[in-house]
Amino acid sequence: MDRFLFNIIAAGILLMCMCGGRPAPSSAASPPEPDMRKTPAVVTGGAQTDRMRVAFINPGTSDPNDPTGGFWLSVSAVMKESARQLNIDLEIIYSERDHIRMQQQAREVAGRPVLPDYLIVVNEKLAADEMVKSADRAGLKVFVMSNGFSGEQAIQMGRPRDKYKNWIGSLIPDNRFGGYQIARGIIDRAAKTGAARVDRIRLLAISGDPATMASTQRVEGLKQALSEHPDVELQQVFMGEWRQDRAREQTKIALTRYPKTDAIWAANDPMAIGAMEGAIEAKRQPGKDIFIGGLNWDPPALERVKNGSLSVSVGGHFMIGGWVLALLYDHHHGRDFADEGVEFQCPLFGPLDSKNIDAFLGKFGDRNWSKIDFTRLSKVHNTHAHKYNFSVKDLIGL
Repeated sequence: MDRFLFNIIAAGILLMCMCGGRPAPSSAASPPEPDMRKTPAVVTGGAQTDRMRVAFINPGTSDPNDPTGGFWLSVSAVMKESARQLNIDLEIIYSERDHIRMQQQAREVAGRPVLPDYLIVVNEKLAADEMVKSADRAGLKVFVMSNGFSGEQAIQMGRPRDKYKNWIGSLIPDNRFGGYQIARGIIDRAAKTGAARVDRIRLLAISGDPATMASTQRVEGLKQALSEHPDVELQQVFMGEWRQDRAREQTKIALTRYPKTDAIWAANDPMAIGAMEGAIEAKRQPGKDIFIGGLNWDPPALERVKNGSLSVSVGGHFMIGGWVLALLYDHHHGRDFADEGVEFQCPLFGPLDSKNIDAFLGKFGDRNWSKIDFTRLSKVHNTHAHKYNFSVKDLIGL
């Protein structure tokens, strides 16, 4: 009997051992492990309330004396002030005009032990596709600014939040509108002065580079303006690579080939200044017998708009980073901009010429962007706002 009782107890112990080991795998998929590279957020009522961290890979140069000009330094200056007002930790990484380095920098950010909350990239020389992919693989939210995808690249990338879930949006200035405004400014000035030939206005154009969408679209804007002015002849389009020195040499040669040129269209301000210098070396008088316009609102260009040697500088789009940070701020704090869209293309341009240059320089000649309230751009800070206002004129109050 004792032996019978012993066998029953032993069998029970054996059964308990068999059933009390590691549970069998469930047929349901296991939930993904949290990404421990991100700092945990404090969440209240569904909105993240921690101080957000943003990295921006700036495609420009950190050298203010670089011949490509100070546009990207202006972008950084505005973003720093916007970040200060919105309480954002902003890291700016310069690629020094090297699109291969941009992609390497994106991989480095995506591979960090602690990720930022957001990465901002620019599709300079078509390099942003790989940058978006690197961020997406790492679970890092990425936003495309200033230059977007077009053509085959746009087909391959799709729309934000579709193929690449962590690519959450894009904000691109309407560069066609910017190119159009430059053309209108110099054509109107040439026509009004009477210095242009009676029969037609002859024009030269200097574009940026063949790959960047901003460059090609600005030329499209130029051609739209020309379609409205059959009396204007486009003699040739040169590639200036955004550089003042290159535009100066090209202009000297071009004015020898086209001595009756009345106006020069340039895709940015450094090339406009280079064209002005080249015209002077060719014994022309900018602002009197030849009319030149550019784009960026760069300080050296605005000085020349004020003295009349440049006819117009179109700009304001260097403030784009202020809007982008506001969009990301709202997204981070529970008010997703996707309610309005994920792909924004907005004018973000305005002309500065003899009519308004004094008013602008009187207010912003010191480039002190703290005079602008960037919190007005955020829907979280302005709960009554139903749509984002992308007007440069409204932002600067002129």
